[in-house]
Amino acid sequence: MLRRLWIAELLFFVVFTPRFAAAEIGESLSAMIGLDSVLNDRGITIGAVLTSDFLYNARGGNQRDGTILGNFDLTFELDTARAGGWSNGTFFLYGLGNWNSGGFISDIVGDLQVTSNIQASQTVRLYEAWYEHRFAADRLSVLLGLHDFNSEFDAVEYGSMFINSSFGISADIAQTVPSIFPTTALALRVRAQPTEDSYLLAAVYDGKPGDPYDSKRTTIKLTKDDGVFAALETGLAHGEAGRRDYYKLGVGAWLQTAQVENFDGELHNRNFGVYLIGEKTLFTESDGAQGLGAFVQFGYADENRNQLAYYWGAGLRYVGLIPGRDHDEAGVAVASAWNGGEFVRFSKNVASTPVERTETVIEAAYRAEILPGLILQPDLQYILNPSMDPELDNALQVGIRLEMSF
Repeated sequence: MLRRLWIAELLFFVVFTPRFAAAEIGESLSAMIGLDSVLNDRGITIGAVLTSDFLYNARGGNQRDGTILGNFDLTFELDTARAGGWSNGTFFLYGLGNWNSGGFISDIVGDLQVTSNIQASQTVRLYEAWYEHRFAADRLSVLLGLHDFNSEFDAVEYGSMFINSSFGISADIAQTVPSIFPTTALALRVRAQPTEDSYLLAAVYDGKPGDPYDSKRTTIKLTKDDGVFAALETGLAHGEAGRRDYYKLGVGAWLQTAQVENFDGELHNRNFGVYLIGEKTLFTESDGAQGLGAFVQFGYADENRNQLAYYWGAGLRYVGLIPGRDHDEAGVAVASAWNGGEFVRFSKNVASTPVERTETVIEAAYRAEILPGLILQPDLQYILNPSMDPELDNALQVGIRLEMSF
């Protein structure tokens, strides 16, 4: 029954959405142009994006089955100067809605790294709410409020087209459950630009995002037991992704001060890790808008406190690969999460549940702009050693992402 529902909904979107978009959405957006202009004059920017993932595990993993995941983003940004107030200030609000029909894809595949970056419990919540003030000709800024760590830290632009979660927030950091999708925490973040091509990020977050008794609720609850999640990242960056001269190289470190219970039940007062990210435009076509870019990710987390001690990822993204499709993106990427030696020994000798050392995901995707504001993205992921469980066969996940911007 679920499979028939999955196929029926997918066919509906593929066949009818482009027609509906052309006839209705286009007219609606055109009608809103005047309103957008009025809002922009007052320093207000509103954005809305509806994303749906139609995913099916075709072989291996826990079972052959599929699911539909949904995500709705609604953002509101206010420039204080253009709104008639003080200069150099920005207010930002971000509402989030998530749902699914058929459960989590990770329960079906049985993977650890999470093959869809919009997988979340069904809820509607306030996701981000912060104020940022800029100083020194925008070379220094301070932000306070609910903030997504991964919106600035451990972020690679050339990895953003991929659906697997590890190409956003790397698995070694995600396992600590910091302030990331779908639950954020109160933060104080400082960003500086010491020179034209360098940057420095520093932040302190509440160590336990959200309400531990209600994961679907947005809350700011500071207690001594929460500790803090502190992060520092610095590096070099030049130009914009997609341009001929673009590059970014960053190194970061994070520290979690809340008491952490590791895999053998032992309590530790601190948890820490380091990471390295890099990306570069390899070449561009004559107009500079199309071309090939690459990214790499490396991470380490203390193996005495964490299951995953190492992570690496890498990928390629080409914009305008097919003649006449100048805005489409094609990409392939690999993500590999490694169990630490201490966890492997514990699983084998104490828990008597031997595990594989790594889980590796290979993802290939093509992101096509069907109409302005309407994206169709076929996606294929091959998962080797799902959850490092030797009893699970390698999994093959096929899917399509539909994204509609308003």
